[in-house]
Amino acid sequence: MRITIHQFLLTVLFAGVTLARTAGAQDALNQKISIQAENEGLRTVLNQIQKLADVHFTYNSALITAQQKVSVTAHQQPLAGVLDELLIKSGIRYRLQGRQIILQKALPPSKSDPQPELPNGASSQADRKIRGVVKDAAGEALPGVSVMLKGSQRGTLTNVDGAFELDVPEENGTLILSYVGYMTKEIAVGGQTSFDVVLEADVKMLDAVVVTALGFKESADKLGSTSSKITDKSIAASGETSLLNKMAGKASGVFIGRSSGSDPGGGSFVQIRGASTLSGSSQPLYIVDGVPINSSVHGGTNIRGVVQQSRVNDINPDDIASIQVLKGASAAALWGSRAANGVIVITTKSGSFNDRMRISFKSSYSMDEINRFHQRQTAFGQGDQGKFNPASGNAWGDKIAARAGGADEVNMSGEFFEGYQTGTRYYPITKKNSRDVFADNQYDAIFRNGYSMDNSLSLSGGGASSNYMFSLSDVYQKGVFRHNSDYRRSTIRLNIESKLNDIIKLSTHASYAMIRSERVQRSNNTAGMLLGYYRMTPDFDITDYKGNYYAGPNAAPVVNRQRSYRNYLGNSSNPVYNNPLWTMIEQKNPNSVNRFIGSAELTITPLKGFDIINRVGIDNSSDVRQTYFPVNSAQADAVNLNGRYGEVNILENQLNYDLIGRYSHNFNPNFSANLIAGFNLNDRKYSDLGGEMSDFLIADGPWNFSNALTLNKNPNNGKTYIRSARAYSVLGLSFYDALFLNLSFAGEAASTFGEASDNTFFYPSGDVAWQFTKLKFFERANWLSFGKLRASYGVVGSQPAPYRTRTLFVPGNSLYGNGSYLQSANFGNDQLRPERKTEYEVGADLRFLGNRLRTEITYYKNRTKDLLLSVPVPNSTGFSSAYQNAGTMQNKGIDFDLNYDIFKRKDLTLSLNFNLNRNRSLVTDLAGATAVQVGGISGYMTINALEGQPVGVFMGGHYARDDQGNKIFDANGFPTVNAANAKIGDPNPNWRGGFGANLSYKSFSLGLLFETFQGGDFFEGTRGVMYSHGTHEDVGKEVTLTRDLKNFRGNVIPAGTTVRGNIADLGAGEVLLDESYYTTLGGGFSGLKEQFVVDGSWTRLRELSLGYTLQSEAFRKASKLQSIEFRLSGRNLFLWTGVRGVDPDSNHTQVSLGRGLDYFDNPGTRSYLFSLLINY
Repeated sequence: MRITIHQFLLTVLFAGVTLARTAGAQDALNQKISIQAENEGLRTVLNQIQKLADVHFTYNSALITAQQKVSVTAHQQPLAGVLDELLIKSGIRYRLQGRQIILQKALPPSKSDPQPELPNGASSQADRKIRGVVKDAAGEALPGVSVMLKGSQRGTLTNVDGAFELDVPEENGTLILSYVGYMTKEIAVGGQTSFDVVLEADVKMLDAVVVTALGFKESADKLGSTSSKITDKSIAASGETSLLNKMAGKASGVFIGRSSGSDPGGGSFVQIRGASTLSGSSQPLYIVDGVPINSSVHGGTNIRGVVQQSRVNDINPDDIASIQVLKGASAAALWGSRAANGVIVITTKSGSFNDRMRISFKSSYSMDEINRFHQRQTAFGQGDQGKFNPASGNAWGDKIAARAGGADEVNMSGEFFEGYQTGTRYYPITKKNSRDVFADNQYDAIFRNGYSMDNSLSLSGGGASSNYMFSLSDVYQKGVFRHNSDYRRSTIRLNIESKLNDIIKLSTHASYAMIRSERVQRSNNTAGMLLGYYRMTPDFDITDYKGNYYAGPNAAPVVNRQRSYRNYLGNSSNPVYNNPLWTMIEQKNPNSVNRFIGSAELTITPLKGFDIINRVGIDNSSDVRQTYFPVNSAQADAVNLNGRYGEVNILENQLNYDLIGRYSHNFNPNFSANLIAGFNLNDRKYSDLGGEMSDFLIADGPWNFSNALTLNKNPNNGKTYIRSARAYSVLGLSFYDALFLNLSFAGEAASTFGEASDNTFFYPSGDVAWQFTKLKFFERANWLSFGKLRASYGVVGSQPAPYRTRTLFVPGNSLYGNGSYLQSANFGNDQLRPERKTEYEVGADLRFLGNRLRTEITYYKNRTKDLLLSVPVPNSTGFSSAYQNAGTMQNKGIDFDLNYDIFKRKDLTLSLNFNLNRNRSLVTDLAGATAVQVGGISGYMTINALEGQPVGVFMGGHYARDDQGNKIFDANGFPTVNAANAKIGDPNPNWRGGFGANLSYKSFSLGLLFETFQGGDFFEGTRGVMYSHGTHEDVGKEVTLTRDLKNFRGNVIPAGTTVRGNIADLGAGEVLLDESYYTTLGGGFSGLKEQFVVDGSWTRLRELSLGYTLQSEAFRKASKLQSIEFRLSGRNLFLWTGVRGVDPDSNHTQVSLGRGLDYFDNPGTRSYLFSLLINY
């Protein structure tokens, strides 16, 4: 790591020098203000004064009603005089602490407490001092909270750090804590002298806070753009180890799916409001504590056939305070050409000023079991046409139950195989007698229940001038495969915030993650785990997968040969497909990641309302991946059978710097403005250094590149540098505290832009919000608590791939062995510019029944132009293709969110939430290209962008049809095939959504989350190939014909015959589906891919959790702990879908636009989790 943490922090510490400026509490009351109000609500007038005088009023929401009207006229009068005029005649008194003004009802001294009110700090001899800290549910300190002794006039306010002190009588009393926007809370004093109080937000005073693209907090009610917030509680309750999967189903317009089944540490696919690009990454930009981080999922040169991880999951979820999803272009426009796919803003936790050390420990254990699996037939053995054949790759052999029974007859005079695992000798079979079926043994040898252990510890606290949050975490996960399927993530984090003086504040965030994992080969490569398993016949015992092969009784052994179902004697060095145990145990795919993410922010406030922010961030990682195939492993090319080894070290470094100025000013009670201006410099470096070798010199030699001849080595060294600079500004205007206008503008230059294009591209945006319920007409509309209409417009972009502005040279081959380079066939384009997405949205936020029922609805439409495509060019140019800005596409849809607090009482609360998204994408122009492949399997079934169609449609062979669209059948009653590629399915859903409920009763809590995906197609490629090989349960049945039927070959099978197969009407009358059909037209290797496209709809119980918390006063006193929480959680407990054999939430092409394809992909899981959380 070239930049040390000390250098990193020193760079920020010396960023500026400032002077101090303070104002006393009395100055606040002496300042002069001008205000005029005639018969207006007292709350409205107080809000105006807050802005004019830069003070904050604190009062119980019951103190001032919505119907309470006042009139006041003041011109350059002291604030104290204005308050006297307003409040005394309303029966309200006020007290000042700092710039906090607490309002209380003016009552005569209580008879139960006749002593006069004591000033803060004074006490009688019988009094004792109590202390405490008040925070919100997120752990943030609450300044200005009213702390009153019930039945008396004694009270105080919390300071800026949420702390308070109060003298109370020795006898028992009750504290009343109240704060605007929060539920009033009563606490028995008892014998306690120290209190830690958490106030719950009052939905009746709801004013949500969002984190913007620049990391600043803003009121959601004043924004015309939309975003979705996911809280730390929601994250913690999910039962997932992966941060991204914890977010699934919790935000409208945001789709999160697993990249591949159950792989520990596997990546996740995230898409916001549909696809916005056809090339490059389709994933959103992630901002952590104000700075961007690397989130790409790199395949990596020389590393094949394994699941790659999402680097966002390197973050410890327990460190996160909140996640904000910025869905629209308007909200994300300040990030320019990096924001086309949306922005996800992550804020990590921090400590609190003047707070004792708080310790939190969490430990959880989960068990994972496979939730869906293709069932295999166990009735028929290896072979073809009803006969046993140990050399066959199919299970179309004889009926196992019809065999003679007993031991097989073998030839012991010649070759044989001796297994290392059991010592058993295997000879050529001359007659298959055994009725043994090994399907269960095969399953048990490969699969198990996975598990994970997650432990984390955090310490937080602070003094008068600084606070801290320190955490450690360790996650260890074992997958559902018995060997070489594990993941371990260990993290450490330290967040510090310091007030260097009255006007300078420094905050730093630093985290380190170490990830170690081992991955199993997957999918459709010849070493793929499930490819070998699902094609394997039920009568083959896989136990002895490795051993010695002897060509005869006296022959020397050929060591370490693989025994598989197509190579049962190990007599060939090419087993065609691996024995699954060989794949799982012998082939290694380790991965090692070390990552440091750090940021520092220096905030200088030289003047009231004016901040200067210096923010710098670094993200540095090393990702070492290895793949080891020992000698005798199956290879796709059947060439590198003497071993293969690949290694790559991926280094990524991102350095980000922002200089921001922020100014806000209240011009008068009805008009205020804030202005942000900033500059950003971003530098990203990527390199991968590695290579691949084959044909080992020493069969069991070391894992290094000395174990092969030079001609069998293929080194590689790739480097990518990207630099961009951006200037931006934001202007926010507020009119009458009801109409809000936000305008932003960003100009950006980047090294990936063509020199002949405009070097700088601009990204304007704007949004407007109107709180129409501020109109007097709605003051008596008790049924409508809040209403806002909003609209926004924005432009974002996507950068070209680097080095496409030049025609490059690539390594070539020389006839005489010397190195050479050739000019690339791809023509460089110096006019490249970023893709540009323009989006507008309109919507409304409505709240009813005292804010208990809250809805948001948004309609959006976006259009992406200048899509970056590789376009064919005439051969006369000397090139085959050119990278150009050539296409267009669009998305439109609706986001809908609803939250309903059915009831919220002291001991019982119930809330419901629902979100829905309907998105329609359309590719409108591909610059003459027929299709652009974005996923699938080339030459089999591809997933494409097709002009005039949604993004990601399936293309493949389909049913032949006449002009009316009717299927065409052959003379035997079977459909015919049109092998030409055409659209055969669309994986995009009609709509998707989530439904959740949270119930709490005293110390118990129950939460659940359903997620649904309705419409959209799914391609069952695994099932099709299993049909061909005769291993699927569907093709293991017998039927007795009641009448003569034809099979695919046209043979007539007479009535009364019992045959292996199925009877079906494919559209032209009943036919017999037997081996002749499934190994040709009806199998996965036929040209008719359309037959395996099914409805991909699903609904699942994504989360279910039950918790119990010990936190009573008696418990705290006895244990000295704040709380202990026990929680049972379930993940993916129930799944309802028509898709067979696989969880449709996973995906063959991992993190790509190609969705809805299963081809021997690893299974999904359901999880059961127990967790323990201790707070001290």
